[in-house]
Amino acid sequence: MKRLFYVLAALAVAGTGCNKSIQEDNLLTPLQQSLDAKLVGENNGEIVPGTLLVRLDAASVSQLENGGYPALASELFADVTPASFSPAIPVAPGNKAVAEKYGLDQWFIIGFDESISPESVALKIAQKPMVRSIQYNRYIQPVRAEKAYPFEGMPATKADSESLLPFDDPYNSAQWNLVNDGSAAADAVAGADVGVKDAWRLTAGDPSVIVAVFDCGVEFRHEDLKDAMWRNEAEISGQADVDDDGNGFIDDKYGFNFVNCFAIDSDYVAGLLDEEDMPAVDGQDVTSKNGVGHGTHVAGIIGATNGNGRGISSIAGGTGNGDGVRLMSCQIFDGSSYTTDAQSAAAFIYAADNGACIAQCSYGNYNVITDDNTYLNGGMVGDVEIKGSPLENAALRYFLDPANSNHESLEGNIAVFAAGNHSNPYSIYPGALPYVLSVTAFGYDWLPGGYTNYGPGCNIAAPGGEWKGIKGEYDGMILSTGVQASVNGGYPGYVTDKGSTSKNYVYMQGTSMACPHVSGVIALGISYAKKIGKKFTREELSSLLLTSVNDIDQFNKGGSKDFNPPFSTNQTVSIDMDRYKGKMGTGAVDAWKFLMAIEGTPSVLVKAGEKVRIDLSEYCNPAGQYTVSVDESGKASLGIETDPVIKDGFLEIECTKIGAGKVVLSSSVGKDPEREDGIGCMAYSREISIVARAFAAENGGWL
Repeated sequence: MKRLFYVLAALAVAGTGCNKSIQEDNLLTPLQQSLDAKLVGENNGEIVPGTLLVRLDAASVSQLENGGYPALASELFADVTPASFSPAIPVAPGNKAVAEKYGLDQWFIIGFDESISPESVALKIAQKPMVRSIQYNRYIQPVRAEKAYPFEGMPATKADSESLLPFDDPYNSAQWNLVNDGSAAADAVAGADVGVKDAWRLTAGDPSVIVAVFDCGVEFRHEDLKDAMWRNEAEISGQADVDDDGNGFIDDKYGFNFVNCFAIDSDYVAGLLDEEDMPAVDGQDVTSKNGVGHGTHVAGIIGATNGNGRGISSIAGGTGNGDGVRLMSCQIFDGSSYTTDAQSAAAFIYAADNGACIAQCSYGNYNVITDDNTYLNGGMVGDVEIKGSPLENAALRYFLDPANSNHESLEGNIAVFAAGNHSNPYSIYPGALPYVLSVTAFGYDWLPGGYTNYGPGCNIAAPGGEWKGIKGEYDGMILSTGVQASVNGGYPGYVTDKGSTSKNYVYMQGTSMACPHVSGVIALGISYAKKIGKKFTREELSSLLLTSVNDIDQFNKGGSKDFNPPFSTNQTVSIDMDRYKGKMGTGAVDAWKFLMAIEGTPSVLVKAGEKVRIDLSEYCNPAGQYTVSVDESGKASLGIETDPVIKDGFLEIECTKIGAGKVVLSSSVGKDPEREDGIGCMAYSREISIVARAFAAENGGWL
């Protein structure tokens, strides 16, 4: 059973203050003074009072493990009076070797009186030879959508639903982000979506794929999420306030609340994500209680249950037969409270040790940081180069390490971050790190959202939505599951009884919403890899994703675009669109193309509504005698009304609809042409994916 490493002090940290209310006029005050060369971590951000993170050398860790705390403490704390001294990670990581590889066993948290400044403690501790690194325990900011807008749509008819998506979920006709037929608004562009409709013919998810949602708590009672949650059956069927499964966390039924129940001492091991900790009960305004249900909204985009006749559809929510991905709630934010480095680090280790293969992370530091070293090591202090690695990054690397792989089709795990909502020409960190994915956002017109970050560190774009600034016209935003209650008494679907959030659906916008689209598509990819018996490294899967995209720059004609910031009153901001060109990542995520890349089937992009000629020399010997076939689902999706033919080494095909499907070229070789009953022939075939869009290269170029 994994418990605390060992207890170094019986006292709990006095006044650690894990929650910090966001102040409107003063976000993350920059650090005003320089420390010595042992300081690591970024230089910006407000520090948690009464705490300090330290990394000791390996010899000191060995000394502690062998009962040498008194001797070490007499030297380490000669100039400081601590309230406590404990491992920074409250429960020992399951993979000890990997934890030691990244130095996680060397990180500790010192607790002291809040009246003492962390800077003064750091200056004294840094003089001790056994201290390798010092990091302030900083607050981390969510990439917040800030406000949920009410959805008041009436259930669509079955016919209406089928015209867009194959599932009977009544609100999916409002989800342009999944299937965009151009009807969402006058300026909407058909095909500006995540390309998932055709991908569902191959897979809609798999329960072996667990996505950890690093965010506000996910409302596990929601009608569209309750069947999609990761379930820790030992805790669900076990005793209250008991670590039934022995993983070091008490009552972690659907995940864990790292904000309000963070273990520091030996007696209180971890916390719980349970009904009493969830938002929107007893009529409380969840805007202040749980950050407008941000985590619940994000979770719904990834894995709300498809085909259950309720609410929305999602990217990887299955087909209504219990076959969708599973959502693990790793709660690191609570309404208007930040999380800390230590809390997010513990969450990554929990996710790795409890089966998650994807980390969905809509958070980061809003400051403009322009290189990895500054984020990881704090840059330069005077003329001294700072060395070491921050705790959160070590835990992230632990999660990503191939030795902690949590799915049979993926070597290592994968993390996806939001690029940020600050209109800055850099991705925020940790998303900008080279071993994670950073997601920018576009709207239903393929154009970048006026809020999205762009440029260095950004990897790929996805639907994030955009409010047009007119009250009630929220359909340009992203509809998903929510817990939001209006301060004006609610709206249809909201009541004040306990469990009131079970039927909430709301609109939000931001890179926070774009990010789970990519997580969902990756979840589909892993599901499909399992289905066809393939396995990829994280780097291989990321490469397939980043090369299976749609070009969005062609829709950006430059000039200025009017953008209405959230919460503004008759305020319009004019944005130079040229600044986004070539800086939104490799392109827009496309689920079908990604699955084709996983399958190994080449894709050809053609323009819908035009007859095109595809040179077959890229795929096979064009002189061969081929027959051409397209299955019925492909014909329906592509709108093929006339059978494709081969002439002079070219495939001639006309697709009348935006869609995707496979063309099969079939032939044979080896037959004795002189004898009917002679040597037989060997049949062979080649599949080509046809992707019809409203745009395409003139030659229907290979992707």
